[in-house]
Amino acid sequence: MDAELLRQARDLISRNRTVLLLTHQRPDGDALGSMLGLGHMLRAAGKKTYPVLSEGISSVFRFLPGSGDIRPELPPAYDISIVVDCADSERISIPDGTPARAPDLLIDHHITNGRFAAVNLVDPAATATSELITDLALELGLSIPPEAAMCLLAGVITDTLGFRTPNTGPHTLDVVQRLMQSGGSLPETVERSLHRRSFAAARYWGAGLSRLERDGELVWTSLTLEDRRAALYPGRDDADLVNILSSIDGQSVVVMFIEQDNGKIKVSWRVVSGLDVTPLAISFGGGGHPAASGANIEGSLEEVTRAVLARTKEWLAAQHAPRSASGGTARAEG
Repeated sequence: MDAELLRQARDLISRNRTVLLLTHQRPDGDALGSMLGLGHMLRAAGKKTYPVLSEGISSVFRFLPGSGDIRPELPPAYDISIVVDCADSERISIPDGTPARAPDLLIDHHITNGRFAAVNLVDPAATATSELITDLALELGLSIPPEAAMCLLAGVITDTLGFRTPNTGPHTLDVVQRLMQSGGSLPETVERSLHRRSFAAARYWGAGLSRLERDGELVWTSLTLEDRRAALYPGRDDADLVNILSSIDGQSVVVMFIEQDNGKIKVSWRVVSGLDVTPLAISFGGGGHPAASGANIEGSLEEVTRAVLARTKEWLAAQHAPRSASGGTARAEG
């Protein structure tokens, strides 16, 4: 990380007292963990924080300390704003119709990050934004109290899918050790972040599983607005069903289609180690990570499904072509 950027970020934090904390729409565990974790760290340094989301959070993450402090409206005034785990300014979760000034500080690990803040601390090598915040704590003049450790631990655990992603390495485990030493509970966080689901989420999964399809190494399914209503599921996401599907034997690519109430379809891709799906996501106006990317695409569920599957099949065939031509296997590891 550039020393001058770190100096600027530390100066921003040290000379300002009130901080607006923001993250991306439909926040996952790393978005919530990094936002809430940083909030606890700032409060321990004597700052007043305002964590804001224009939508609610999944019941899975309500165990995180400070989750009850999240509000749907912007505060009347604040000194600086910090955005975490968000690669695109258009995806910041802010109240509709509320003008937002450019963020002062951005902390993120997405390779597709647009660096839209005054000061940008972006490291695509980090497995999670929560990992990056843990690494930068001392340089930013912040400590990690137990409440922050629990939140940051949840971010690392969920973004590595329980230490299953290819970028999980010794450094990630070192970060986890530091967070445990700071008061985070690994067994509790793994259990509550990855394995606990509401009854509504399980019913919602059932709808997606009932229409699961496969074409060779490609697996996909969809969730509709009616599925959400019938299951009484309150979120706008897939309740992490896409990560369950990524454990299916023999698949190389999983695609999840989630119908939204704004005329768009949320598309999520998961691929096996060795493949990079970000170019495919970018071609649809999205982004993310090599192994996990997404996009919001305007159109009906049928139209978007047809277009995305066609291009995904072309993309998958192109990934195999070099290996086939060189005499290697044309099948990715699954």
